[in-house]
Amino acid sequence: MNDLAFVERAVGLLDAHEIEAWIFGGWGEELRGLIRPREHVDLDLLYPAEDWSAVDALPFDWIESKRFPWKRAFVLEATMVELFLVQRDEHGWFTELQRRRHRWPENVLATNGELPVASTAALASFRHSYRVDAVA
Repeated sequence: MNDLAFVERAVGLLDAHEIEAWIFGGWGEELRGLIRPREHVDLDLLYPAEDWSAVDALPFDWIESKRFPWKRAFVLEATMVELFLVQRDEHGWFTELQRRRHRWPENVLATNGELPVASTAALASFRHSYRVDAVA
């Protein structure tokens, strides 16, 4: 079941493998109070790193069709968990998506609780850019 306990287990599993991940997407929006609680079909996480080498070495149930330079996905307890690579250069944080480079706000990885949740600014900026891309 994709509930808060599942989110905690997924983040904890990655943490146990020394993988830092920040809750993003619908769960991030819900935990930040940007949307009302609802059912979630997956779990999106931000992964700040230079590359995928540490993640790719993990013995998870990987979804090969979700393997991209910017994303990896695996199945945990019958739920898809997607990781988005967040890299840093001289201009700040970014994710190199298929058609564009998304620039994150400087506080993308800011949190104020026990769970690592992407900042409100990061969630809002990505949602806005996603809508703009969908219209274009």
